[in-house]
Amino acid sequence: MAKRDVFSGTTALVTGASSGLGEEFARELARRHVNLVLTARSHDKLQQLAADLSRVNGVQVQVIAQDLAEPDGALALARELKARNIAVDHLINNAGFGTAGRFETMDVEREARMIRVNCESVTVLSRSLLRGMLDRKRGGILNVASTAGHQPTPFMSTYGATKAFVLSFTLALAEELRGSGVHALALCPGPVPTGFQAAASIPSGAVLSFAKLDASTVVERALDAYARRAVIETPGFVNSVQTLASKVFPRSLVVRAARLTMTKLGRISG
Repeated sequence: MAKRDVFSGTTALVTGASSGLGEEFARELARRHVNLVLTARSHDKLQQLAADLSRVNGVQVQVIAQDLAEPDGALALARELKARNIAVDHLINNAGFGTAGRFETMDVEREARMIRVNCESVTVLSRSLLRGMLDRKRGGILNVASTAGHQPTPFMSTYGATKAFVLSFTLALAEELRGSGVHALALCPGPVPTGFQAAASIPSGAVLSFAKLDASTVVERALDAYARRAVIETPGFVNSVQTLASKVFPRSLVVRAARLTMTKLGRISG
């Protein structure tokens, strides 16, 4: 009943909705009777998903194709939402990607695009939609961070830094929103088998099988945590222990352990 009270009949915007965690967020929210606005780069994939969710769950689904990696991409999305007069109750800032390797070998344009998606779009969309949530005294923001945001991550240095930004931003925002009727949650998943690893050029050996959680489990736990107004959710026992260790042990030791994981398991040259 609590899930239905929080979600039923409301509207959620899901970024990066065409695949991976974003698609699973869309499917699970539709099952919880939430009307949807789906955005990603691929218009055709979004339209197909929207038709499927409307038919199966009877919810309203709108599609806005937008590349958040483009300069002012998030601002363009915010303007389109305003032009369509869409009131968003739940913002799911899921869009993001990573890169892996020695920093000096990374493509500088791709690093810049990653920062725009992982950091800028989270900030712009949160600011653009928050005022309406506060006026209505309901809803909130769910930002997808990562376990990588809890400590520096050698060989994924920019990605880890962007997720540290998301985590810090969300926890600060959650405190600002205390007592307002609106809340914020930082989701910190570990490895999830999606297209993320391949897109980031992460070797398969760098992902420990016992730390993996499937996308549907991560999303269900995230939305349950959001419904009970938690401020941070780290799904999975192994991921929770890893996060705790990053706070307990000296940072120098934590960083070296992260480097060892990437060089030994990931076959990345250290």
